[in-house]
Amino acid sequence: MDKATTMSIPTSTTRAISRIAIAQLRSTRNKHTNLINIAKTAGWAKRDGAKMLFLPECLGFIGDSAEHTVLNADPSIEVQMKNINDDDVLPMNSFREALAATIESCSQSDDEQQPDDNNVHDEYNCEIPIESIVAELRFIAQQSKLWISGGGVHTAATSTTAGDATSPSKIYNTHVIIDEKGQITSFYHKIHLFDVSIPGKVNLKESNTTAPGQTLVVCDSPIGKLALTICYDMRFPEMYVELVQRGGAEVILMPSAFTVPTGIAHWHALLRARAIESQCYVIAAAQVGRHNEKRKSYGHSLAYDPWGELLADAGGYENDSQDGGGDELSPVNVPSIVTCDIDLDLVQSVRERMPIQQHRESSNFTF
Repeated sequence: MDKATTMSIPTSTTRAISRIAIAQLRSTRNKHTNLINIAKTAGWAKRDGAKMLFLPECLGFIGDSAEHTVLNADPSIEVQMKNINDDDVLPMNSFREALAATIESCSQSDDEQQPDDNNVHDEYNCEIPIESIVAELRFIAQQSKLWISGGGVHTAATSTTAGDATSPSKIYNTHVIIDEKGQITSFYHKIHLFDVSIPGKVNLKESNTTAPGQTLVVCDSPIGKLALTICYDMRFPEMYVELVQRGGAEVILMPSAFTVPTGIAHWHALLRARAIESQCYVIAAAQVGRHNEKRKSYGHSLAYDPWGELLADAGGYENDSQDGGGDELSPVNVPSIVTCDIDLDLVQSVRERMPIQQHRESSNFTF
C-alpha cells in the first residue's frame, strides 16, 4: 500500500451469532428529516433484535453541490472525540425528543415498516440547528441501545489532521463507529476518492473538496472485527488483503451512495468478489433514489457471507430503463431495513476448508 500503511489492530472478541440491521436511506439536504429517518431504522432494528445498525455513506446530508456539502460539514471528528466524556449523556431538546419518540414508536410497532410514500417529499421542519450529525447519531445510539456504523459523515479536515493535502475548504468522508452508550469507538477517513466521468451519465470529482485518508482501520464490535471502508474503496482489492492479513478483519463494511449506472454494472459483482476473496462477511448499507435534480443512488443495501452467498438485499434500481426519469423519488420504499445473522464460526469454517490467506502468505512471485 502507498499512504495507507498504518493500521489499528483489534483485540479478540467473543464469537457468537449476532443479528444485524442494514438501513437503506434516501438522504437529502434536510438534516432533520434525514435523522428522523435514521431514528426510524434504529427503532425497527431494535424491534427486530439487532445488535448493530449499519447506515450508508452521506447518511446525514446530501447537498446540491460540492460547495454546499463543505459548508454543511460536521466539525472535525478528532475535535468531537476530545469533547466526549466517558459518561457523556447527551441532553434533551425538542428535536431529540422527536428522535427518541420515533425510535420508541418504531420499536414497539408490530406492523411492517411503513416508510414515507415515494412520491411525497415530506420534510421535518425544526428551528433547532444540527451542529453535528455525529452527535445526533450518538444520541440515537444511546436511545436505541444499538451499536451504529455511521457509514459516511462529512467532517472538517484541518491542517493538523491532513497536513499539506488540505485547506480550510477541504473535508473528510468519515466512517464512524458508535457503541450503545454513544461513545465513538473508532473512525476511518475514506482513502480512495471518486473522481469519475462517464459522458452523459456520471461526472463527479470527490477530490475537489475531500482530502484522502491515510490509515486503514479494523476495530472490535459485538459482531466481530470490522474493517472500515467506504464506497469507491471496494474497487481496490489490495486494500482488503491488508485489512484481513494484517488487521484480522472478519466483517467488511462498504457503506455507499453508488451511482445508478455503475451500480447496475458492478455493485453486486464487486461486493460478492470482496466477500469470496477475503472470506469475510460483507455489509453494504446504501442510499437509493433521487436526492436532488443532479443526483440519484442505486440502492440495494445488502450482506454477503464469507462463501459469497447473498443474505439480504433491500432492492433498488434494476436496469437502465428504470433510470429514465419520471416523478418517482425512489424505486423502493425508504427508509427501510433488512436483517440477517452474522456467524463468526462460518468465517473460521470457510477459512479452514479453503486456506486462501495461508496460500497468499506463501506466494513467491517473480517477473
